[in-house]
Amino acid sequence: MENINNIIDKKYKYTSLEYIDEEDIKDAKVIYQDETSILLYKELDETIQLFWAADSKEGFMTGLNNLEILVDENKISGKKVHIKFIPEEFISFLEKKGFRVIAEFVDFWNRDIKVISIDEHDTSNIRRLKEDEYSIAGQVTRNCIGYSRGFTGEDDEWIKEWNESSNSFIFAAEMEGKIAGICCVNLYGFESDKGIVLWIREVAVDPQYQGKGIGRLLLTYAIKWGKQNGAKRSFLACDVENHRGINLYESLGYVRAEGRGEIRMEKLL
Repeated sequence: MENINNIIDKKYKYTSLEYIDEEDIKDAKVIYQDETSILLYKELDETIQLFWAADSKEGFMTGLNNLEILVDENKISGKKVHIKFIPEEFISFLEKKGFRVIAEFVDFWNRDIKVISIDEHDTSNIRRLKEDEYSIAGQVTRNCIGYSRGFTGEDDEWIKEWNESSNSFIFAAEMEGKIAGICCVNLYGFESDKGIVLWIREVAVDPQYQGKGIGRLLLTYAIKWGKQNGAKRSFLACDVENHRGINLYESLGYVRAEGRGEIRMEKLL
């Protein structure tokens, strides 16, 4: 396989590669590659993750046909094949191959967070996550699996890396002496003329504490914190069927972007 950086940097009409880091595909293997398309796979314990790029639907289809050959030759079964960033025009082809849509993440933006009207609530139970709480926070996210399409939770190492990365933070909400929910945020766009962006990467509230307004408290705390640290805009993504989440975000002034979102599909082998 050619250099990973060259693969990521190459321009294709359709691609999932521009949205991933080099680390994500360093152990990936090539299923198919020619001048106009490439399909990579990474086999995990229970899943096969596909990474792809193509200049045409036909090139994508050729790559996927080679996946079927690989699966048959290696007698792979019982695993789920995951593929992300599917163009809308590819959906019907993938459905004929046995794939189904498992999530569609749409973007929500607030272009001017200073005008967000926030109810004043006591946020004294919200603070920065501590180093010895990474495993607890990770478990909170995993307890939320199944409550929103496409949400897979986070492992403890991801929590650690996010909280300790530059301009990334995790806030924790306490209830009854326990961490009831977390909010993962990031600041970016420092050189943009439009101003710094507050990215709400993830909000997770343990199911036993849902319905108590903790998600709203975490979000309002994050927005206030973003303002204090120079953010002018805010961005987040949400599955189109997460109606409770969408209602919350829209009540805080976030507006859904036009068009389809980031479509994810899977197939059980």
